[in-house]
Amino acid sequence: MTQTILKFALETTNEKLTPRTGVSILGEYLKGMDLERICNANMPQAKRANGYSAFEFLYPLILMLHSGGRVLDDIKEIRLDNALSTLLKIENIPTASAYSKYLHKHGTIGEDGIKAINKQYLKRFLKTIKDEELILDIDATFIEAHKNTAKWSYKDAPGYMPMVGHINNGWVIDTDFRDGNASPAEKNLEFLKDCASQLPLGMKFDRFRADSASYQASIFNYCEKENIKFTVSGQKDRSVWKTIKNIRDEEYTQLSKREQVAEFVHTMSKTDKSFRMIVIKKDITPTLPTMDGYISKEVMAQYEDERYYCIATNDNDSTPTEIIKLHRQRAETSENKIKELKNGFNMSYLPTSNFKANSFYFAIGTLAYNLFLLFKEILDSSFKKYTVKTIHYKLYNIAGKVVSHAREITLKVNEQFKELLQNIRFRAYEECLEWLHYPWKIDMKSKRAQDTIV
Repeated sequence: MTQTILKFALETTNEKLTPRTGVSILGEYLKGMDLERICNANMPQAKRANGYSAFEFLYPLILMLHSGGRVLDDIKEIRLDNALSTLLKIENIPTASAYSKYLHKHGTIGEDGIKAINKQYLKRFLKTIKDEELILDIDATFIEAHKNTAKWSYKDAPGYMPMVGHINNGWVIDTDFRDGNASPAEKNLEFLKDCASQLPLGMKFDRFRADSASYQASIFNYCEKENIKFTVSGQKDRSVWKTIKNIRDEEYTQLSKREQVAEFVHTMSKTDKSFRMIVIKKDITPTLPTMDGYISKEVMAQYEDERYYCIATNDNDSTPTEIIKLHRQRAETSENKIKELKNGFNMSYLPTSNFKANSFYFAIGTLAYNLFLLFKEILDSSFKKYTVKTIHYKLYNIAGKVVSHAREITLKVNEQFKELLQNIRFRAYEECLEWLHYPWKIDMKSKRAQDTIV
C-alpha cells in the first residue's frame, strides 16, 4: 500500500457538494434583481429556438468572474458544479468555445447592450449616494496583452488602453475601450459627455476630477458651461513654470510636514474663463551645491518637476487644503477601483485577439464589478469595506451540501455560517421587492420557504 504523511483515506461521493455557497447567494440576489429579464431585453437574442438566451450566456460568466475565474476555460468549474446549478436552477451553461464565438459574433452590439444594463442598475446605485456631491473620476488604464492585433503603447508593451469613468464609491458609469497606442488625452471631452449621458434625466455631475491628461481647455469650458466644479492635475508648461518661479517663499503656507501650498490665477489661450492653480511644493532632499557641475540638465529638470505639483480648479469656494484633499481622493475612488476591476475580476486578461470581442468582454467585467457593488450593500457592515478577493475567502468559498427531497431543496452548511447566509438572503429579498415595485412579488415568501439553509 502506498504510504502517505497523514493517516486519512480518500473516497468518492455522489452527493451534491459545492465550494461556492456564497456564490449561490449572490446568484439568488441577481435573479431577484431581475437580471434575466433585463439581459434578455437589452442583449441580442439567438436566432434559433434552441439557442442559448443572452441571460444563459451572461449569468454563468458573471458567476465565474465573481468566483475568481481568470480565463474562459474556467467556465468549466461552474459547469461541473452540480450543486450550484441545482440551487440556482441553471439548466444550460455554454462551453468556453461557445463563449468565444458569442464574444466575436456580437462585439459592439453586445457591448452596447451591457452598457444599457449598467444604466438600468445605475438608478438603484444612485440611491446609496445620500447627501453627497455626485463626482465623476476618469482615468485611462493599460492592459498588457500580447495579441497579434494589440498595439504598442508608451509603456513599451503591446495591449489596450481603456478609459474608465467612476462615480462615488467606485461605480463604473462608462468605459471606452481603446487600442494600446491611443493617447490618454484623446477624446476625453467626448468621454466626459458620454458619462453624463448615462445619468437619469435631470441629473448632472457636481464635480469632475482627472489627471493631467484632461488638462484641456475644451474640458474646462464644458465644465464652466455645465456648472461643474473641476479639479484636474495641471501640466507645468512654460507659462505655469514661470509663474511658479515667481512665487515668493512667504506666499507659501504649510500644508503638511513636508509640503507647502500657494496659488495663483491662470488661463489658457482657449479657455473662456480663468481658473485657480493650486501649487504644492514638496520638501525633498536638495542637491549639494558642489554637485551642480556633475548633474545633467535633464536630471535637474526632473528634480524640479518632482518638487512641484499643480491642481487646476474652478472651485472658488473651497480653500487650497480642501481642494487638495478632495483631489487626492482619486487614489481611492478611481485608481484603486480600477485595480479591483483588473485584479479582483481579472480584467487584466483579455481572451481573444479580436478588438471588438475584447471590448465586449471588458464590458461584461464592468457589469460583474458593478453588480458586486450592489451586492455589498446588503452584506454586513463589516463586509462592505472588503475587496472581492477578501469576499472570496469570507463568503463566496464557503462549502455546502445540497439535498433535494420531496420537491424541496436544502442547502446544508456549517453552523457558524448559517446565520450569516440566511440574513443576507432575507436582506436580498427585501431589496429585490423594493427594486421591482411589483405587489405580486410578495407571493415569493411561500417560494422562499421551499429553499432553506440548515
